[in-house]
Amino acid sequence: MNLRRTFTTIIAFLWVLLFFILESNIQTPRWLHWLGPLILAAVVSFTLVPLLCWLAEKIDLVDRPDARKIHEGAIPLVGGIAIYAGFLVMNLHYGYYVGSPEVSAIMIALGPLLLIGVFDDLWDLPATLKLLVQIGAAIIVIAAGVKFTFLPPTWWGHAGEVILTAVWLIGLTNAINFLDGIDGLATLLTIVAMTAFGFIALTTDQDSFMLLSAGLGGACLGFLPYNLRRRPAAAFLGDSGATILGFSLASFAIMGDWGGAGTSLDIVVPILILGVPIFDTTFITITRFVDGRIRTFREWLEYAGRDHIHHRLLKIGLSRFETVIFLCIISFILALTAITVKQGDDFLAVLSLLQGVIILSIIGRFMIFMEHKSVTLHEETDGSSE
Repeated sequence: MNLRRTFTTIIAFLWVLLFFILESNIQTPRWLHWLGPLILAAVVSFTLVPLLCWLAEKIDLVDRPDARKIHEGAIPLVGGIAIYAGFLVMNLHYGYYVGSPEVSAIMIALGPLLLIGVFDDLWDLPATLKLLVQIGAAIIVIAAGVKFTFLPPTWWGHAGEVILTAVWLIGLTNAINFLDGIDGLATLLTIVAMTAFGFIALTTDQDSFMLLSAGLGGACLGFLPYNLRRRPAAAFLGDSGATILGFSLASFAIMGDWGGAGTSLDIVVPILILGVPIFDTTFITITRFVDGRIRTFREWLEYAGRDHIHHRLLKIGLSRFETVIFLCIISFILALTAITVKQGDDFLAVLSLLQGVIILSIIGRFMIFMEHKSVTLHEETDGSSE
């Protein structure tokens, strides 16, 4: 491990010690209770990345550029491990991991997801195997009570809730993984979502949920400086990181109280907050089926293309940093809408969701239009030069 990484690790480790020393002597008002979990998770995550990068280079846990990837050089795939470690330490320190069956189930389910993600980063595992592990993780959290509860209390209602929850968990897990194709995007989108979750929790007296949101957001914040910067990224999330972020977001969206059982707010609020990854997955699914590039669910799982929303924005001329900021601004606007909707009724929720769908659809249609225009101009240029 080079001198710079060693120095960074030592300094960050000292910050961890300083946090534990000072925490018991500092009293904060209720509205600032989230600061402790955020700082602890961020410092642990930040501290571990240099050491994990060194280890990753030793075992070849690195991402090398190819025809589908746009980075340069071998980049360590350690973001998922660092984020999970930061989030786990925060949970253990504040007692959520052992004090809540739901949180315990989520942390346990994240373990095999992290592990299979690391193996996939090393050896490129089959998509069906990863799907089986995701199904297993979904079963763990559903068995602990993390599931939708808006259908009638009948046998078919309970069965429907289980199925919808599994689809939601697996779908959003893969949606975040799909978006992890550009430095900082998945991590920063998670931070935006955790900020929205945490703010709503703070204003509705969901203290434990607020601290959990702060912890995951902090763990992402600690990793972000290594991933989103003007120089080439020092580390990537990897399949392991994107998977655990997606699964955590999906689980948190179910755990939170967004408007009371039986109202559309419990569905609309998390959909708005997570609108960008949901839109991207929906958008590529529709366009790929329409274009005939995929015809089966298996092909959908295994298809790897450069047609995601961030790829399309890059094609029409935005830089990588501009693409990340643009998508995060859209996500922030949708999150603000969700926060506003939280104070309204079902009718306002449906209208707000419709508004979000229209905005994202316009963006998608505009990207397709710009791509077609670019292809047409390119063909005309080639024709005139002959």
